Amino acid sequence: MKNSDERYFTVGELANKVGVTVRTLQYYDKTGLLKSTFSEGGRRLYTRDDILKLQQILFFKSFGFSLDEINQKILNKEAPTNLEQVFCQQRDMLLGQVDNLNVLVNMLDTVISEIKIGKELSIDKLTAIMELMKQGNPYSFVIRYFGDEQLQNVATRFSSQEANENFMSNAKEIFAQLDMLYRVGADPAGKEGQELAARWWSMIGEFTAGDPNLLKPLLSAGMDIDNWPKEAQVFQDAIQHFLGEALNIYLKNNGIELTEMGATHHD
Repeated sequence: MKNSDERYFTVGELANKVGVTVRTLQYYDKTGLLKSTFSEGGRRLYTRDDILKLQQILFFKSFGFSLDEINQKILNKEAPTNLEQVFCQQRDMLLGQVDNLNVLVNMLDTVISEIKIGKELSIDKLTAIMELMKQGNPYSFVIRYFGDEQLQNVATRFSSQEANENFMSNAKEIFAQLDMLYRVGADPAGKEGQELAARWWSMIGEFTAGDPNLLKPLLSAGMDIDNWPKEAQVFQDAIQHFLGEALNIYLKNNGIELTEMGATHHD
């Protein structure tokens, strides 16, 4: 024992303090994951650093990591004394879990809202909802306005991961720009407002590829804004009070008329 002033714990004391079995600590010792120190009398002893290391092992184990994976993830195998670094890493992992749980909650809310309005969920629609929610898309509920055939059409056009990622990246930029312009009180008829409307209409065109059967559900969703679920409300005011006006001006200036059949262009 290198430091006579440091407190040591026997295997039984550490097991009781942390809430694990003696057999577990013996196994960790045998595999080299948590090595003990031997006293002059041959008793297994553990230090403060060992307790911190054990805390990390149990933390990672609670996330489903294997012992081999944990052995690679522990910050400092010799002496994990940097408490700030240890707990910051664990905090970041927990925040990541919170984000994942929020995605799952939103996914369930979307499915529940579908059931509440009395619609039968097909496998295609349920799969589409879950995929969009995994992507973090707050407007996944819009697919409730699509039929199965329309969903299959969209799925075919965005079947590649690259196409999906490019579309989602562009959409996030446009939503962020919308939020910023609305917050600063920009003029929907001004240059920035009309540029945003042009990008928005281009995004709609990319999504629908000019197919009126895909445009009509999007128009229905836009007209039903009061019934949007809570996860979409973050942009609801911006869409109602800024984008709607900007888009109407843009369409009028470009001779585009929205009808029940979709969009008609007048020169």
